[in-house]
Amino acid sequence: MSELLTLSEGAVLTHLATRAELSSGVLPASDDLRLWARLADGDGVPLAGGGRVRTSMDTGEPVLTGPDGWLAGVEPGQVVALRLRGGALEVSVAELEDVPAERAMRVVQEFGEQALDALRAFAEGLEPSPGVPVDVVVLELLMKAPETFADPLPPLAPLLRNASLELRDGRVGIVGAPWDVASVADLAPLDIIRLALVRSALRAHGEGADLSKAVSYLSRSETVLARVADEVEREPLAPAVAEALPRDEPAALLLLARSAEGEGRSFEAAGLISEVLSLSPGLAPAERDAADYAACRTDPGAPLPGRAAHLFRQLLVYAYRPARRRLIEDLIGLSVRVAEPALADLALFENDVVGEFLATRGDWLREDEVELLESWRRTPLRLWEVLDVSGDEITVAAAVSGGAADGSTASEGGVSGGAPGGGERVTLTDELLAGQALPGDLMLTRVLSDGAGPHVFGHPFKVDRERRREMLALLTDPVDPYAVAAFFRRPRRAPGLPDGSGAP
Repeated sequence: MSELLTLSEGAVLTHLATRAELSSGVLPASDDLRLWARLADGDGVPLAGGGRVRTSMDTGEPVLTGPDGWLAGVEPGQVVALRLRGGALEVSVAELEDVPAERAMRVVQEFGEQALDALRAFAEGLEPSPGVPVDVVVLELLMKAPETFADPLPPLAPLLRNASLELRDGRVGIVGAPWDVASVADLAPLDIIRLALVRSALRAHGEGADLSKAVSYLSRSETVLARVADEVEREPLAPAVAEALPRDEPAALLLLARSAEGEGRSFEAAGLISEVLSLSPGLAPAERDAADYAACRTDPGAPLPGRAAHLFRQLLVYAYRPARRRLIEDLIGLSVRVAEPALADLALFENDVVGEFLATRGDWLREDEVELLESWRRTPLRLWEVLDVSGDEITVAAAVSGGAADGSTASEGGVSGGAPGGGERVTLTDELLAGQALPGDLMLTRVLSDGAGPHVFGHPFKVDRERRREMLALLTDPVDPYAVAAFFRRPRRAPGLPDGSGAP
């Protein structure tokens, strides 16, 4: 610690103070003041004027604490400066009107170089994080050029962010660094570096910047290209970035196509994909997109029920595209993974992914297909009771409110003859469903028309009969898909009873 005190003697670090920080009498020390947090850990550091400054981790993140009133001279929005002089910390307010620019640039350059080194070390498995600790870089700057922090500089966090660097948990990395280390666990070291550098180029793009190097990284790795293309579909490119991408490179065109798809311009995306494949036949991400778009054009000679099944499959493909996949993942996070097929069906309709599909790809569909999809959008999610199973046929009735909580069936209570939502009966021809369902079962699903009759395209949820009223209470208009998903995560009510997470 004595060496650290000697090395830091005379250095000043700054932080932009907020009203909440001053009210609580603490200063966050994850980034700007990280070195002082290291110094003040344990017994603390003397405070000029009396008392000691200590590092506290009570809130989970390091903060600097001091005696009552130690920040009394600082106002919200002012830059507080902490200088180590004579082994004690001095607190003052810094006026940053005449900042030594060459020192600020030296700081930014050092952090940038070390952030790149940290990325390489992480990719090679030598470091656990793609960022370098803030205090380590500050110490190295003090060893190389002690005068760097002799005068107050802008707080490190905003200074580094303005230089296209990111700060996470006291570390600094390049923009686009893979902070979620598990997300790149399957990538080769070189691909990890390529991925981060491409992300950085796209996210930190400045006017007149050259993206040719980023495109070359993409062209060398189809794995990285596919990953970045998915990200671009989720977060479409800024207009300036799209304009800067070369139009004669397959990788760049694929990104433009995915950006267009993410913004709902599927026709433009399809045209760009055709250009990609003319330049690079066999490029897997483009081939998958081309197949997706081609599948929207159905055989005009095929009967509508056959095309209806195809349309439902295409809806699922659309729901799993990067721009919408999170809708399903969010539901899975609230429920159980085994229910994913049923949750995908829930996401399709309750988040109106069907409406998005019609808006972006409706012009590729035939008139009767559009009408069919519009009817699906109007079809509510219902709880159905299985009344009878005979061969491939299964007869169900819409469950109605007022049923007994002890598991008595709708048929036992008297099913009304067919008013929608009031005990409506439907007979389906479905070999798979009929082979799994038993009379008395309750299933949560959407019975859709296939153009010729009723059909269940999605995967039903099986519902515990004792939870019938609980489920019916959730089926209000509009249905909350997150509440329905969470319903199936709850534990069984008693041993031996179904847990409601499977499909009949």
